[in-house]
Amino acid sequence: MSVLGEGPGPEPGGLRNGWIHRGSPSKVLRARAVGRCKWCGNGVVWYDRHDGGRIPLAPARFPAHRVPPRFRWSVDMGMAAPGALFGDCFLAHPAICPAIEHEGLPRDIEDVVRVLGVRMRKLLDSGEFVPADPPLDETEVAEPEPAAAAGAGERHVMCHGPLLRICPGRIEDLQCVAEGAPGQRCERAVFSSAEGRWTEVDIPEAKGRAGKSIMLTYRGRMWAWEIDPLDFREATRWLWQKCPSHASAAELHERELVDFSTIRHHDFILRRRPAGYEHAVERREKPAAAGTSSERTLCAGDGCRNGTITPVDEGWLCWRCAPKVRRRLATWGRVRKERVLPHPVAAVEDLAEWTPDLPAAFLPHERSETERLVWDGVHDENPDGPPF
Repeated sequence: MSVLGEGPGPEPGGLRNGWIHRGSPSKVLRARAVGRCKWCGNGVVWYDRHDGGRIPLAPARFPAHRVPPRFRWSVDMGMAAPGALFGDCFLAHPAICPAIEHEGLPRDIEDVVRVLGVRMRKLLDSGEFVPADPPLDETEVAEPEPAAAAGAGERHVMCHGPLLRICPGRIEDLQCVAEGAPGQRCERAVFSSAEGRWTEVDIPEAKGRAGKSIMLTYRGRMWAWEIDPLDFREATRWLWQKCPSHASAAELHERELVDFSTIRHHDFILRRRPAGYEHAVERREKPAAAGTSSERTLCAGDGCRNGTITPVDEGWLCWRCAPKVRRRLATWGRVRKERVLPHPVAAVEDLAEWTPDLPAAFLPHERSETERLVWDGVHDENPDGPPF
């Protein structure tokens, strides 16, 4: 498989007059998204992902039938997503960067890495490129550490659902990346105490001895700033590093938020809750959409903070907790058969003894519609019926 295009790739250069359509999901000017890999010198083009992150893609298209599905990326309206479109696809640069040791690559992908390695060697021999220190893994190539993080003694982690992003410094010092004065970066901060709070979250598991050592040292938990916006627009404002005045404006500076890595960022894990951050008691009220309410119902799962504004039954479970409860109910059904517990309904004391971690909503009582729907997922495995 041949690599389309020649040369190491274009330089960012100066900006020309341009604008971004207000309906475009990406707010990055293409002239600002073209550059070189700091480890191999080959050209890359940065694209936004739907989770608020960014991914560097090789500036060439490849025939999709020659690329394994797990390597395929497509671009639509400036947003990158896994998969292929119209028979062509892009390759993520971290997967083919010659500065990284790759194992088990398909033959066609190895050919691409070999070509890029030759280009890297030519740049080094000519003195046109000086590489940075070797990266630890592909995640570091995908999202390099920002220059503002160099020498930072404290870096806060931001949490939104399952996403963990680390700031270049303290959360309140995170600066907007949009344009303020003509040609200058906005000086306003992204931080707003009314839209978040400090909370304990799980540390992502990391492979190897180093990862296990970190998990044991910190007991698998750390403090992170959890953004708690009222709508998706405010959530993307945080993830795209914008102040409230520039939530939908074009970006003048590259983002400084990167995905949290347990190995790379373990020095910045917080054991204790930072002081001096008070969550606002009164929150801004917004008109509720049809079929919803302004009040937020929290998930009945133990320790879960997910919620919904759609009217739901008591004991409602979110998309993350419902599968866990289904598995627990399935396991309980097998245990009940083995231990011959009372049938059809066990005593509350017996049920609490065998399933101490189930929410109170799943103890014996009159079943709600939500509970009947949850049980439907495990009824085939436990034909004797649910434990309520």
